[in-house]
Amino acid sequence: MTKAQDTQYWTYRFGTRAALMGGAAVGGIEDNSSVVYNPALLTFVKSKSVSLNANVYQVVNVLSRNGAGTGLDVSSSQFSVVPITFSGLLPKSENSRLTMGYALLVPTEFTFKASAYTSGPKNIVAESLSPGPEDFVGQFALNARLTENMGAFAFAYKLDDHWSLGLTNEFIYRSHTYARSELARLILNNSAASLVSTSETVNVEYTNLRYDAKIGVAYYAENWSAGLVVKSPSLNLLGSATVARDFVANNLLINIETNPSKPANFQRVNYAANDRQTGLPTTYKSPLSIAFGLCYKYEKSIFAFSMEWFGSTGIYNIVSPPDQSFRRPTNLPLNGQTFMQVSASNLAVLNLALGYERNISQKFNLSCGLRSNGSFFDPVYDQRVDQRFQKVLNDNAINLDISSWDIYHAVLGGTFKKERRDLYLGINYGFAFDRSVKQFANFDNPSEPTFLLGQRNTTSAHFFSLGVLLGYTFRLKSTN
Repeated sequence: MTKAQDTQYWTYRFGTRAALMGGAAVGGIEDNSSVVYNPALLTFVKSKSVSLNANVYQVVNVLSRNGAGTGLDVSSSQFSVVPITFSGLLPKSENSRLTMGYALLVPTEFTFKASAYTSGPKNIVAESLSPGPEDFVGQFALNARLTENMGAFAFAYKLDDHWSLGLTNEFIYRSHTYARSELARLILNNSAASLVSTSETVNVEYTNLRYDAKIGVAYYAENWSAGLVVKSPSLNLLGSATVARDFVANNLLINIETNPSKPANFQRVNYAANDRQTGLPTTYKSPLSIAFGLCYKYEKSIFAFSMEWFGSTGIYNIVSPPDQSFRRPTNLPLNGQTFMQVSASNLAVLNLALGYERNISQKFNLSCGLRSNGSFFDPVYDQRVDQRFQKVLNDNAINLDISSWDIYHAVLGGTFKKERRDLYLGINYGFAFDRSVKQFANFDNPSEPTFLLGQRNTTSAHFFSLGVLLGYTFRLKSTN
């Protein structure tokens, strides 16, 4: 239950009791959260209730050592936002086999703000052209915010005392804003003190509405239960995007000879590429997923296990603008479509969760849970990114994914029980450490052929979060 995650599926666990058990609820926890975990379990809920839970986070921190070059760390620290989950069951007749439930929730809430700056003398240009070190400035900034809101409506049908089937219809509204800038400047040590500079900015804003369906089956016995859920790939409904990108190089020494069989011809030139398009259609894909869970009750204890496999999506475009780019010179070798495309690709992920609940007294239950939260980040973008070595322009498609680390969560808390209402309180800790993260930028060894940027290398990223989980459930009446 952390804020700084944009490439994870188990960002939040829903329903406070289920969340206190690490989200291990596919196999059977009798409450409203089954609308999201496994709709088939709704027929075994013993009391109709309304639940409200909030994840109140204290701090979330991401640190990439040397993320923009040696000694230039990239960090993002954010304080809490309060994603609310509201769920309940609809009234039904006493002997009805059909149960219906609903939920409003926030599957994803992500904020990332980071920047880096360096300045000072560097030997960049040949001594014959600029004797001595040049004054150099390099700067990088990245701001991103991603939010998803979901409405879910579920149907469950009880086949007999042990078996049931269920269907959840999920509508997910996604809003994503992304702004990235990178600039480099140097002053030549010549009589004119000429300025050499490069800059690139990317701004993307898009929304998307998609639908997916969950089909669940559940088996329920006296001491144990099991569940299996298949979620369909998403169906794109509608969306809109604005994409803007700008690249400028001034007075840059570049080989303008494009024929490799001819001698190099280095000249100081100016380049510019720019486009901004609005009202573009969007597509966002969620993959097929399959979840399985078990729940075992022994005396005053409950042990729960869940796993969920998410398939891959392959490379696709969230936004595909036509080529309308402004170019100077007009024959600038730029793929205008690629320059403006927003692409995505999700790798397959397997997540696991373990949960435990112990009835301490009639008024208190103790709960704990562990879960993995793997990243679907596809390193294909790191492999394809043009490092600008002997290139005239970086016209790779835009990729908005930031977090590439697998996160592990531990939660501890309890339930304070009254006659018809329960209060939940817990502490959640998440951590990750990844040694193979690509730098966000690099200003170590700038050169003119690389557009005053160094080569992005592999570094490490540290992530942790610490937060408080609160929840409230009010039971309306028994359905026994």
